[in-house]
Amino acid sequence: MRTKGNIVLGLSSLLAVGALPPPAFGFAVGHHGGIILNCTAPVFFEESPPKDAKVAAFDRFSFTASDDTDPETLKVWVNAQPVEIAITPQRSGRLTVSGKLAQPLTQGKAWIKATGVSHDGCDQLHTWNVYIAP
Repeated sequence: MRTKGNIVLGLSSLLAVGALPPPAFGFAVGHHGGIILNCTAPVFFEESPPKDAKVAAFDRFSFTASDDTDPETLKVWVNAQPVEIAITPQRSGRLTVSGKLAQPLTQGKAWIKATGVSHDGCDQLHTWNVYIAP
């Protein structure tokens, strides 16, 4: 027969051995495995081409990531396709992120999506559009 004490003891045992993920209990876990109590998400800015720009062709982009961004977590997609990126550290600690498409886009829209995680475990999603018109 199960009692409230047995259920609590069983649940505590599962948590102690790691059988249940911490998010099941309402707290977040960073990408390094620690519990996140307070964190600051990275910031992405200085997009090139800028948000909602109109260009004749689109084949490269760049942006700056704040100094609290873990460079190993940065990923970029253009129109839902992953793009290889180059990351250049600045003296300030910020990161310049740049990429070049294998084939230029000559019509329509480029939807750029960038994601990354701060050193203390908060994630960020940043998107912007570039319109292509010859």
